[in-house]
Amino acid sequence: MNPEEVKEASLLAINVYEIIFQMINFGILYFLLKKFLAKPLSDLLSNRANKIKHNIESAELRKIKSDELFKKQSEELKSAQVEAQAIRKKAEDSAKKELETIVQSGKESAKKILDQAKVDIDVQMAQAKKDLLKDVGLLATQVVQKFVSSEMSDKEKEASMNRLVGEMVDS
Repeated sequence: MNPEEVKEASLLAINVYEIIFQMINFGILYFLLKKFLAKPLSDLLSNRANKIKHNIESAELRKIKSDELFKKQSEELKSAQVEAQAIRKKAEDSAKKELETIVQSGKESAKKILDQAKVDIDVQMAQAKKDLLKDVGLLATQVVQKFVSSEMSDKEKEASMNRLVGEMVDS
């Protein structure tokens, strides 16, 4: 056999000891990896999966609670709006009633002032009539004194007196 053939044969030859040694090395490596890497890695992945699952469930619960709170707040907002409208309407009604009361009070006050003014005018008119009659009486007395003192005939005096009395009655 030639040296090249020997080299080729040795390359193709299967060494049983080497295969057994490789299998033992692989077994030891597998055992070490399983013991020190696979279990912690499996635990880590399991814990991470549980944590993600817990976070998802927690997020769903928070979403449900937030939806409930949103509905509750929406209802409270609607209730507050209705209450605000009721308060506004009540205030408007109160303002209208107060305005009507003020207007009515003003009308009554104006009527009282007018009535008082009429009474004052009537009193002043009555006083003016008394004063006028008093003045007319004085004038009449003066006229009579002139007639009496003047030299008129009785018929002339009587005619003048009737004329004066007629003029006073007409006015």
